[in-house]
Amino acid sequence: MITLLRIRIARRLARVVSGTGDERGMALATVIIFGMVLTLMSGALVASSVSGDTQSQTDANWSAAAQAAYAGVEDYQSKLANDNGYSQYGTTGSTFSGASLFPGGTDGNTAFNLGSGAWQPVDPNNPASGSYRYQVDNTLYSSQGILRLQSTGRVGNTTRTVVANLKQSGFLDYLYFTDDEYTDPSIDSDCPASSTSNAYQWNTSISSSCSIISFASGDTISGPAHSNDTISICGSTFLGKVTTSAPVAKVANGYVVPGTTSCPKGTLPNFNGLGNPTYVPLIQMPATIGSLIQETRNDLTASTVPRPGCLYTGPTTFTFNSNGTWTVYSPWTQYTEIAGDPAVLVGSTQPAACGTPGYSSKGGTLGSPGGQTFTVVPNNLVYVQNVPTTTSDPNYPRAASTAGPGGTAFFKSNLPLNYTCTGADGSTVGNGVGYPAVGETAPTTASYSCKNGDAFVQGVVNGAVTIAANNYVYVTGDITYDTTNKATDLLGLIGQNNVFVYNPATTVAVSYNCTNTLTGTANANGRYTCTTNQLQLMDRTKSSRTIDAAIMSVAHSFTVENYSADGASTSYPTSPGYPKGKLTVLGSIVQKYRGAVATAAIDGSGGVGTGYTKNYLYDPRLANEAPPKFLSPVSTSYGITSMTETKTAFSPTGAPL
Repeated sequence: MITLLRIRIARRLARVVSGTGDERGMALATVIIFGMVLTLMSGALVASSVSGDTQSQTDANWSAAAQAAYAGVEDYQSKLANDNGYSQYGTTGSTFSGASLFPGGTDGNTAFNLGSGAWQPVDPNNPASGSYRYQVDNTLYSSQGILRLQSTGRVGNTTRTVVANLKQSGFLDYLYFTDDEYTDPSIDSDCPASSTSNAYQWNTSISSSCSIISFASGDTISGPAHSNDTISICGSTFLGKVTTSAPVAKVANGYVVPGTTSCPKGTLPNFNGLGNPTYVPLIQMPATIGSLIQETRNDLTASTVPRPGCLYTGPTTFTFNSNGTWTVYSPWTQYTEIAGDPAVLVGSTQPAACGTPGYSSKGGTLGSPGGQTFTVVPNNLVYVQNVPTTTSDPNYPRAASTAGPGGTAFFKSNLPLNYTCTGADGSTVGNGVGYPAVGETAPTTASYSCKNGDAFVQGVVNGAVTIAANNYVYVTGDITYDTTNKATDLLGLIGQNNVFVYNPATTVAVSYNCTNTLTGTANANGRYTCTTNQLQLMDRTKSSRTIDAAIMSVAHSFTVENYSADGASTSYPTSPGYPKGKLTVLGSIVQKYRGAVATAAIDGSGGVGTGYTKNYLYDPRLANEAPPKFLSPVSTSYGITSMTETKTAFSPTGAPL
């Protein structure tokens, strides 16, 4: 176009020069000036065109560099999804990675390069698509479950950098997560055990005698909920999205209304305008919490456990105090950090941050009555193990052990000093740390075992910590976050077996009018009186319970102890029942089997007859962070919780900026 313009100018000049008349000289001068102007204009147009082409290319590179940076984020997400341990790979030496440790090295990943090293191409077959490199900050991974990624994209001479926060997608995305919606087969033998294979209502023939647990009409679930099974709902309110892995949800409602007299006909749930439960693929639970004990090993500080937590042995009580301390009573504990797998005595230690093991007549130690009060282990995990039976284990009860305070003995006749395997009354068989309570009937023979790794927890939490128990977790009182630091307080409770809401009961002989001529006793009115033993609550008040925590039962359930106590039964049909108040959970509930917290009212209202009414509230912080070292699904992906563009980290040559 520019060439054509110049030709036209030249022709105009030629016509003017060849003209005649007295004004020819003036015309010539005018035309020359005009021609010069047009020539300058054409030159300017040429410069403008070249500049425009350059700007266009720069704009294209600018946009493409951002896309290359995003491609780096997607690549790292993919690697995490394929290898849950990929957070251990990276490169030290960058400002962004800071104090991060990468025991696995770079795993041969070009994207981890620094300086003049190669960049990872977005598409090796299309160089124009650019390249990227990224750096990882894993310093928050163990404490909050967060990985920070700095990804820089390069196209031509243009680089752009984004920073993304990544968190595992999994259990803590839900307020309520259940694998199976029926009663734990250890309680109801008519229900299928699915320890070796997933047995769901939608893929297994379930006995009609198996108890399917339903959401009741008074229940409110204030957050997202998921079940791998078919969900049974009677008039409950769900304020978050509900999902299920039952294939029927692909084409139908995704839930069922229980066909029982306890649920009035026509009672439908309220999904708060978010629609019926929708289908998502199975989210598989781990089979055991066994891997968590390695978080208490002190011989892995240069690799996978840079900050070991604390190990406690046998029944252990934890009482949180609002000033950031807790009081821990753990008579069987000898060594709170271990070395080796299996653990051995050599190298195992007793760090002060975990408390002082053993009994002292002066008190103030883990094994002294009343326990020891010290600062909550910050941003870490504590593990409560069963008393070891292997003689080489550092926490095996050795009669000759002298590792207690001041070199004192730990044990006498293979029991901790000043300790007996009794309940609170000092005579009933129990666990030696106060359970069962005076007058309490233990729910089962396995309850309150003297040597089990059980955790008993209550109090006001000021800190961030996860308590994992090899056996049971008992919530023995309210657990609430301290109001002064609520934004940073975070608690995880993980039990290999059940997580119980402590609700003690006692056995009482009761009499009632009956018509049983075989076992009844006739009274003066010609009626019969029957006598039976009934399990009655030790506290019949309509009290409520509050638990601020992310809760997980890996192999069993989150449930209320003695939830059916005081309820009507065939042996005592006239029992009035004593329903409790609300069970409020602020956090998340994850369980293998659906745990019962109440029984249905016998009046057919769909309400609660015994136990608690659910009031479950999702802690929105769990969408972005997790309690320290909380368990994840067997297979998981990492979602982006935030991403923003920042100052460019590297020049096109790889030099840090």
